[in-house]
Amino acid sequence: MSTAPPASDISIHSANHDPQSAPPESSAAVRLNPSGDYVEDDEAIRTLSSSESGIDNAHIASVLSQTPGHALGDGTHLGRRDNIGGGDPAVDPTKPEFNLYKWTQMYMKLIKDSGIKSPRTGVTFKDLSVSGSGAAMHYQNTVLSPLMVPFRLREHFRKKSEKLILRNFNGDLKVGEMLIVLGRPGSGCSTFLKTISGELHGLRKKEGSIIHYNGIPQDIFSKEFRGEAIYSAEEEQHFAHLTVGQTLRFAAAARTPSVRIMGVPRKVFSEHITKVVMTIFGLNHTKDTKVGDDYVRGVSGGERKRVSLAELSLGGAQLVCWDNSTRGLDAATALEFTRALKVSSRVGMTHLLAIYQAGQAIYDQFDKAIVLYEGRQIYFGPAKSAKTYFEDMGWFCPPRETTGNFLTSVTNPDERRPRKGFEAKVPRTALEFEQYWLQSQIFKDLQNEIKQSEIEHPGASKALTKQREAHHQAQANYVRKKSPYTISLFMQLRLCTIRAYQRMWGDKASTIAIIISQVVVALIVGSIFFGTPNTTDSFFAKSSVLFFAILLNGLTSINEIIGTDVQRPIVAKHVSFAYYHASAEALAGVVAEIPLKFMTAAVFDVILYFLGGLRKEPAQFFIFFLFTFMTMLTMSAIFRTVAAATKTVSQAMAYAGVMILAITIYTGFTIQKSYM
Repeated sequence: MSTAPPASDISIHSANHDPQSAPPESSAAVRLNPSGDYVEDDEAIRTLSSSESGIDNAHIASVLSQTPGHALGDGTHLGRRDNIGGGDPAVDPTKPEFNLYKWTQMYMKLIKDSGIKSPRTGVTFKDLSVSGSGAAMHYQNTVLSPLMVPFRLREHFRKKSEKLILRNFNGDLKVGEMLIVLGRPGSGCSTFLKTISGELHGLRKKEGSIIHYNGIPQDIFSKEFRGEAIYSAEEEQHFAHLTVGQTLRFAAAARTPSVRIMGVPRKVFSEHITKVVMTIFGLNHTKDTKVGDDYVRGVSGGERKRVSLAELSLGGAQLVCWDNSTRGLDAATALEFTRALKVSSRVGMTHLLAIYQAGQAIYDQFDKAIVLYEGRQIYFGPAKSAKTYFEDMGWFCPPRETTGNFLTSVTNPDERRPRKGFEAKVPRTALEFEQYWLQSQIFKDLQNEIKQSEIEHPGASKALTKQREAHHQAQANYVRKKSPYTISLFMQLRLCTIRAYQRMWGDKASTIAIIISQVVVALIVGSIFFGTPNTTDSFFAKSSVLFFAILLNGLTSINEIIGTDVQRPIVAKHVSFAYYHASAEALAGVVAEIPLKFMTAAVFDVILYFLGGLRKEPAQFFIFFLFTFMTMLTMSAIFRTVAAATKTVSQAMAYAGVMILAITIYTGFTIQKSYM
């Protein structure tokens, strides 16, 4: 877990910040020494601020002088503080005088003085080829399709065919560098980003493919430091009924390190970081507004995108792969977001960003560029040299064309235009582009760069030790050293349970609707059996009341299938960010639902029991309630299991329908033949 400033430590909507006054691009707060170790660059720290920020050593000294104790590198504390910044409004995100660069320098200084380890990583990939396995060929359904099902059963037992998506990729991205990934849709940009971040679900690296992070192989890095190299998908996945503040506070709490600056309490630290990020992304006015989705009214689409970026930034990952994350943002906000990544890269973060339409100002923020064409790499090198490379190849760039659009248009036969005299010389197919690239001087320079990187990081032992030390320092008590998570399972369970109750409170209408529907059903069913005599003639009537009580209480849990399916992609995202274990969310959901289910069962059972004319004795009533309540919990677990074992709602409902039929038949209540 990195405790350096979050990825968002620049301004999208930061107070007192002029984007044009950003520090020089040459500044970097983390650099490599000759032995390959990462050290903080004091000169970079001094130049990180703009000339308007007013940062100086006197200010840092004044803040530190108000700090009675700091967190030490060994995890001990000399005193504690209840706030960060010593009351200075320039570093207080709740004040209009908040200055981001001033806060960043103070934060970095405190990290250094506290002995907190914050390693950074780059990535090197060599001979990288990736394939994906798809489902068997789909046929258009016709009236004869059901008759052909028996003849297609063998398709389910065949080995799934694999398609080669990426072919022989090579590249080296150092600490603090930014890479822009360009290519038309379908060229493999998303697959490339997923592969670099370790999201290999449905993908397989070919034998001989190499990916390492400063010498650490990807399999080890993804297992032990999952949250340090992450993939940000294009779609926004959030719990719609949580507010923006609740969403971001959860992310901050899940990644709050054990050793914190100035020895502040865990809650104070997470709250402060959350406020800083919300200020940076201009989300302070939405903190009490629901995130929303396509069906639930909440923040706007652009604000929801910023919530996604802020949530990811709070994770403090060392390497982030952004998949078209500027989609839905206007040009100005997209530029500010890219500048945000640029400033965070100066404190050692590494970014890979796929953009389908990049303006020139956005493109100029990147250090390196990679161009993909039908799954083949046709360029990797300095971003400023890419345009010249393709012009020398023989392609014409119109005068007002942005570099990003020009590089993408080269891979489109309908848009690219060769220069005069090069019509018969330029490559046309993806294979020809790749062969030209492999014979170019830039590719030879890349090979030398990769070799130099391998010399600087000859093995995983040294870099792995540094990563493990920093990760273990950030971990809470009772967390395995090799676990990718920062907080313990109990803390994860507590956070997820609180969030579950927040979701219920945010969706009060659904909760009330469930209770009202149960009241109505209980009144209808109970009225049917109202007034039945307590004789043997009403034996089957009483049995019917018990049957309906069991059946209706059990069927109310079928909504668990839809709820589980809705939250599946959100939980998967958080697990990939190493916020919590999937089992913690599952257990928290069960625990949080118990009070609601208890209330629902109590309302239903009280009405049905007494309207149905059952025995009015406490012992019998509570036995009745116990069995119906346990039935509700059991069916809830069954439906959750069905939802977890299937991929879609329709598939889960099909299995659930058959299961309900079987359970209903074998409940034990049968109708006599004479009544059939």
